[in-house]
Amino acid sequence: MKKSFTASFILFLIFSFNYVNAQTGNLSITQTNDGSVIDINIYIKRTGAIPWNLGYASLVFNYNYNAMNTPVETAEGIWDNNSNAQYDDQTISFYNGNKCVSVEIGLSNVSTGTAVPTDSALAGKIRFNISDPLQNHDITWNTIYSSVLDNNGNDITSGITFNNPPNAQLPVELTSFNFNTSENNVYLHWTTSSELNNYGFEVYRKNSGNTQWQLAGFVPGNINSHQLINYEFADKSLLTGTYNYRLKQLDLNGNWTYFELSNSVEINSPDLFKLSQNYPNPFNPNTVINFNIPVSGNVKLSVYDLSGKQIKVLLDEYKQAGYYSVNFNGAGLSSGIYIYELNNDREKLIKYMTLIK
Repeated sequence: MKKSFTASFILFLIFSFNYVNAQTGNLSITQTNDGSVIDINIYIKRTGAIPWNLGYASLVFNYNYNAMNTPVETAEGIWDNNSNAQYDDQTISFYNGNKCVSVEIGLSNVSTGTAVPTDSALAGKIRFNISDPLQNHDITWNTIYSSVLDNNGNDITSGITFNNPPNAQLPVELTSFNFNTSENNVYLHWTTSSELNNYGFEVYRKNSGNTQWQLAGFVPGNINSHQLINYEFADKSLLTGTYNYRLKQLDLNGNWTYFELSNSVEINSPDLFKLSQNYPNPFNPNTVINFNIPVSGNVKLSVYDLSGKQIKVLLDEYKQAGYYSVNFNGAGLSSGIYIYELNNDREKLIKYMTLIK
C-alpha cells in the first residue's frame, strides 16, 4: 500500500511538471517613435494547446540608457486594476541600476487570473524621451530578471519565448515644424537634425469641416543625414477656413511616423478686391484666373476682345467673401490679346491675357 502511494505521488508530480511545462507563451516588443519620444509596446500571447491564466509577471527589457531616458507608463493592458478587478495596479520598475525597465503585473488576493489569448494582447506601453537619435535603441528582453507565473503560482518562464525587436538607429528627429501664410497660401517649414533611411514626407491637410485627411503633396527626404536639413512645402490657393497639417515620414523599408503641426492654420477673408494675372500666360487653350472678394455679393467675370465685344461670361452669381479660381478655355478663339474684367457692382478690375495657338 505504501509502495502504491509512493508511485501515485511520483506520477502526480510528473503529470503536474509536464502540465506546467506545457503552458507556453510568446512575449514580443514593438517600438514607434516621432523623433523626440519612443513608445515601447509589450505583447503577450498563448502559443500552446493548454490554456493558462496569468498570475504574476515581471516583463523586463534592456534599453540604451545613453540615448533614451525618463521612462513613463502610458498604457496598460487587460491585466491592470483599471480594467480588470482581479489584478493590482500595473506598474513599471527598474532593474540592474536603472539599466533595465519592466512592466509589473500581479494578481490581487482573491483572484483567479485572466486567460492569456492566442492573439497578441497588449501587456503595457512605456514611453522614453530620446536624448540621442544617432544611437541604436538596443531594446532586448532581459531573460535573467524576467519571470512569468500562472494564477496557481507555477513559474512557467521556461515555456515563454522572448522575441526581440530589430535593432536600429532612432531614425528621424524633427527639431521644428511651423508655418506662415500669405493670403490664401500656406508655407510649411520643418527641420531635421538626423535622418536614417528617410525616403521623404507626405504632407496631409484637413479642414475644420472634414474628418478625413487629404494628401496635399510629397517632399523627398535626404535618406541619411547627421546635420540640420531644412524643408519647405507650399500649399496654395486655399479656400477661407481653418486647416490642420501633419507630415507622414516614410522610411525606405516601408515604416512611417506622423508629425502633427501643433497649431491650426487660419485662412481669413481677403482685405482687398483683387484680380490676379491669369496663369499660364500666354496660354493654349486653358488658363486659370484667380480673384479675391473681401465682401460677399454678386460678382461677374467676363472676357472681351480688344474691340470691346463680350466673348464669354465666366461667372455671374452671388459669392461669399473669399478666394476663387475660374478656368477659361479659349479653344474656339483665334490667337490674340483678350481682356478679362471682374465687376462687383462697386468696383471694376481689368487685365490682359494672350492666347497663342
